[in-house]
Amino acid sequence: MRIVILFPHPAAGPTGGYKVAMEYANRMAADGHEVHLVYSGSIYWSRKSAWHKLTCCVRWVERLLKGYSCRGWFPLDERVHEHFTFSLCQRHVPTGDIYIATSPYTAWYLNQYHTVARKFYFIQGYENWGPGLRAILHDTYHYPMQKIVVAQWLQRLLKIEHNEDSILVENGFDFDKFSLIVPECKKERMHVTMLYHEMKGKDCAMGLRAISLVKEQYPQLKATLFGVPERPEGLPQWIDYHRQPSAVEHNRINNEAAIYIGTSRSEGWGLTVGEAMICGQAVCCTDNDGYREMAIDGETALLSPVGDAEALAHNVMRLLKNDALRCRIAEGGHCYIQRFTWSRSYSRLKTTLGL
Repeated sequence: MRIVILFPHPAAGPTGGYKVAMEYANRMAADGHEVHLVYSGSIYWSRKSAWHKLTCCVRWVERLLKGYSCRGWFPLDERVHEHFTFSLCQRHVPTGDIYIATSPYTAWYLNQYHTVARKFYFIQGYENWGPGLRAILHDTYHYPMQKIVVAQWLQRLLKIEHNEDSILVENGFDFDKFSLIVPECKKERMHVTMLYHEMKGKDCAMGLRAISLVKEQYPQLKATLFGVPERPEGLPQWIDYHRQPSAVEHNRINNEAAIYIGTSRSEGWGLTVGEAMICGQAVCCTDNDGYREMAIDGETALLSPVGDAEALAHNVMRLLKNDALRCRIAEGGHCYIQRFTWSRSYSRLKTTLGL
């Protein structure tokens, strides 16, 4: 089977949604399918002004020369083909038996493809990030293509708000990359970790405020952040920062620290929360839909209102004060997360795609 997966642009560094799609690409290639990943150099080309068209051409050439492959940060199977096209118009895209859109933008293009019978829309979140996406988002939910969602809350959203059916294929976790090495109750009790991301929806500024509030009460607190960007300016020197840690180093960080802090305002799927649970960290996170796919308040995590630094700090301090509670939450999360395996996810995807 010839499978074409459409992306809105190349990804310069680790990105959750891309990692999920590429995990599936690897597995499909290993099963003998011909898989093509297509990254777009421009979106809405025909609608752009002459100046924007010129700058778009320059950026496309620059990216083409510098390299567009995601193999620098993700171990793509050598049998998976990558393409960097000027746009996602059908004439620029390889022909396929199955086409999979991975965002509203790519779904908008795929909807216009002719003589293509098998179209799928892989929905990993409620992508309303900016006017361009918001303008088309709800329309894409009604396109005549099979919708695949990664979380129960997305399935409910499509059905209740848009009267659209979808197939649930929950994401898996990499239990080879992440594993429990240091037992839950033997981790560094006064050590917390957090993802740093520049996207406003991740609300890292709120997370840093919460960490500062905890530090005021517990001066011995140690914090480690990890992320793709350079170390953020103004980050207190007492906070350690790891830029794009290797798999081994990331697993070590998660195993050393007792608590993981999840800060997002919204998530499609709680990737870093789940990874923390695999490593036996007790999770304190915001109460958003994506996190709730695995974060059950008082059982697998402690939840606090979105955007509330004081409430998040309070939950962290609850764990610092109560080792029994911390270990119970950590053990509950570690046990619960075991159900989300890639083998189960891929089996469901294969059935959905008819592979």
